[in-house]
Amino acid sequence: MNVVHKIYNLLRRLEIALLPNYIRKENGEKWIFVSYLTDPFKKKNDPDFFKGHQNQQETLILDEILHELDLSYFFHHYARPLNFVNQEFDVVFGLEPNFGYLCNNNPKALKIYYATGAYYQHQNSMIRQRTDDFNKKYGVAYPYERLVPDHDSCEIADAIVQIGSAHTISTYPEALRKKITLLDQTCHEFDAVDLEKKIAGNSKRDFIWFGSRGSILKGLDLVLEYFLIHPDLNLHVVGPVEQSFVDIFGDKISECKNITFYGYLSVDSQTFRDLADRCAFLIYPSASEGGCPGSVLNLRRLGVIPILSLWASGEDISTHGYLLEDLSLDSIERAVTWGTQLSEEKLAELVHKNHQYVNEHHNKKRFKKQLESTLRSLLEKREQVSHE
Repeated sequence: MNVVHKIYNLLRRLEIALLPNYIRKENGEKWIFVSYLTDPFKKKNDPDFFKGHQNQQETLILDEILHELDLSYFFHHYARPLNFVNQEFDVVFGLEPNFGYLCNNNPKALKIYYATGAYYQHQNSMIRQRTDDFNKKYGVAYPYERLVPDHDSCEIADAIVQIGSAHTISTYPEALRKKITLLDQTCHEFDAVDLEKKIAGNSKRDFIWFGSRGSILKGLDLVLEYFLIHPDLNLHVVGPVEQSFVDIFGDKISECKNITFYGYLSVDSQTFRDLADRCAFLIYPSASEGGCPGSVLNLRRLGVIPILSLWASGEDISTHGYLLEDLSLDSIERAVTWGTQLSEEKLAELVHKNHQYVNEHHNKKRFKKQLESTLRSLLEKREQVSHE
């Protein structure tokens, strides 16, 4: 592990240590332990905080649902030590590692795993495969990023509530799939979207990649390689890309005029909105996701047309964008050719279709309805079984 990654891991542990300890509310007789996030409770009155990852606003939606279900609950950060939790729980919900600890300590509880990504063994396999190929190509020893430690959360769970699509379910072993109920995640709800301005400013020569940590897992290396040899096309890279990753490309990147790195941008910033108006397409050949990620949904809501891998797409991709056949430069070439040859009429149609689809399927109201219905059904089934 290089110095940059050691520093990142140290800062991450410090960040977790400084988060609120737990959130405890007594509403009803039954208790649910939630192994997820706690920082959104401290940031309720900070609107800028909720412009980041969609899981922040989804945490508060879960809080509302548990109130309405008359459950007493205990929120604890999924990765923070549990040395002070000593009561029994009727339901355990959330993420590893604390999900597993609480399940072991409450064997009679209803165990609901909250899956926000693909099955972890799929993700780890893809990380190793893609990173090994990258290291062989460039003669480097870049470390594996975003590996998930082995755990048995899905196996011990009574049910799996999964953010994602049918493509996400396909990453699981066959025996686990029957446990899964899908949810459509939320994304940022922009105050105003001017689609006609977007259509007028659209450039079929401009593409955007918008992602988070784990550049190789998210396919940024493939995207950079393609645009490095296509100087007639422009690539706009948004997100906290690791400098150690960029450095491997060296002078190729620094001397390239058609690739621009912006770093982190708020989705409400003028720069981000200008990029969304300019770029006709987003390109995201990720090797593992929990369905269409929030970064992609945000751009689609602004009318940007998606070019996606199977794992980063939803079932609607065939009518709203382009599905990459595999993770290769040849596949990206075919996708770019498809996009640049679209008629202006078809381009405008896809801008409207993507905006409308995300508005209807990835909003807070729909997410709350799906999650509340799922939890209520699981609780009722457990109650029926206990009375038989």
